[in-house]
Amino acid sequence: MPSPIRISKSRIEKDWQVLAGDIGERRAGTKSEQGAADFIQKRFQAAGCVVHQEPFPCKSLRSARVTVQVQKGKRWQKVESRVLVGAPSTNGPVEGPLVWLEMPEEAPLLKKGSLKGKILALFGPLPTNVAHHKALIAANPLAVIHVDERLPFTWAKNDGVYPLWTQKYGVSTTVTVPYMEAWSWRRQGHNRVRVNVKVNVVDAQSQNVVAELPGSDPSLPAIVLSAHHDTQCNLPGADDNGSGVMCLLELARALSKLKRKRTLRFISFGTEEQLSVASAAYVTAHRKELKNVGLVVNFDSVASPVGHTFLYTAGSNALAEHTIRSLKRNGLHVAPKEDISPFSDHFPFTAYGVPAIWFHRANFTGGKWNHHSVHDDLENASADPLVKIMSAVGPLVQQLANSAKWPFTRGLPPTQKKQTEEWAKTLYGFKI
Repeated sequence: MPSPIRISKSRIEKDWQVLAGDIGERRAGTKSEQGAADFIQKRFQAAGCVVHQEPFPCKSLRSARVTVQVQKGKRWQKVESRVLVGAPSTNGPVEGPLVWLEMPEEAPLLKKGSLKGKILALFGPLPTNVAHHKALIAANPLAVIHVDERLPFTWAKNDGVYPLWTQKYGVSTTVTVPYMEAWSWRRQGHNRVRVNVKVNVVDAQSQNVVAELPGSDPSLPAIVLSAHHDTQCNLPGADDNGSGVMCLLELARALSKLKRKRTLRFISFGTEEQLSVASAAYVTAHRKELKNVGLVVNFDSVASPVGHTFLYTAGSNALAEHTIRSLKRNGLHVAPKEDISPFSDHFPFTAYGVPAIWFHRANFTGGKWNHHSVHDDLENASADPLVKIMSAVGPLVQQLANSAKWPFTRGLPPTQKKQTEEWAKTLYGFKI
């Protein structure tokens, strides 16, 4: 039987052009982020949803001047650089010898005061272990230059630091430079660097856009469909995460025409790029209501023209199996992932036991080659995978919305629960 879900590629492309083309960069707490939220609200209303916005406080990076120079012989050469959102200014230029550290295996080399007067080139992931982060702060470098091993390219990425860790422990001034630039420093023995960072961060307001299609039986737990509308700095965020927002808008339109027992709640979050600040704010504000949420379906970066569509499942094997079977029936084959990831908007929900599935599309081993860069634009994104994903996810959601009983239970298996609680405590400050 043909699926009753009808997905419009032309409608997706029209809305996508407004969000990622006309509005473009949507940094947290800015007029452009608010403009995106207002646009999304209007589109939800046009689909027949009951819609409101929920504001919450955030930190907003209003300006950043970053200069990184490397000494090459007798001359200083300026290189492309970005400051991580949430990292402080240097209070004027700093200059020192360049020291390399390969993380996480060389974390034991970090000792109190060991980097005083030096600039650290950190190769690998930034610390996700709080002990490593505190050790890095105690080592007291003049600045940290992050060389992201996932992105071996000629441009610098944009990124941020964990808000909770910044508040509790502080953070070193941290910038990024292109991988290949750092490669040449190491290869040619350049070992003296200057860094000058001046940032203006203000207290501001972000927002969640919450839209509902009410179900006929309000006693049944709702289904939440989520994405985020903010971006990192200096990029239009077509894939990350304009693509997820397009999924919400188009599924709201398609599903609004069908009957359902359960309420469908669509949430477009702001300030995700500062570690899901908005989702955490929503969960905190609605903590007592989470028992009335049965499942979260999250979309984040799903528009890569070629790649692998990953399905992350936070929940039982039965949830994963049911989801995969349903998707396959409707033409979508996914690559299952059992990893617990704290880096998307479903996580604050699962921290409190709400099962979730997260769709994410990667295009090379490091994730996405255009991750957090100016190349995350409409030229490097495609509506075709969105149509394919929604044409399969739509029937899954509709079937679950019309079922009083599901073939999976609430909560997380023990293998996921321990890691989830650890991330919730250390990265988000939740008290589970």
